[in-house]
Amino acid sequence: NRRGTLVLSGVAVLSAAIALVQFRQSGDVRWIIGGTTILASWPYTYFVMMPVNVWLFAVRIGKPVSPLRRLMRDWGLLEWGYALIGFAACGVFAWALELPP
Repeated sequence: NRRGTLVLSGVAVLSAAIALVQFRQSGDVRWIIGGTTILASWPYTYFVMMPVNVWLFAVRIGKPVSPLRRLMRDWGLLEWGYALIGFAACGVFAWALELPP
């Protein structure tokens, strides 16, 4: 949905901006890697999630349920991509915080 995308985009940009500030202060490239990883949610949203969302909005009410169930299952599986992007970025940020250069 559009509001969720707006909120997630704002959080991703804020995280990347803070990572850039940390990189400039410490010179540790892991901050740039984490910031870039968290920004990867944008292309993932546009190229992977949006086509499924378009198909979900195109299904008319009153149609057979099976295509809608399949789309919802696919959408739920694709949501794991967001989780993996977030976990990867958090892992890199934790790595940068825990093990200084």
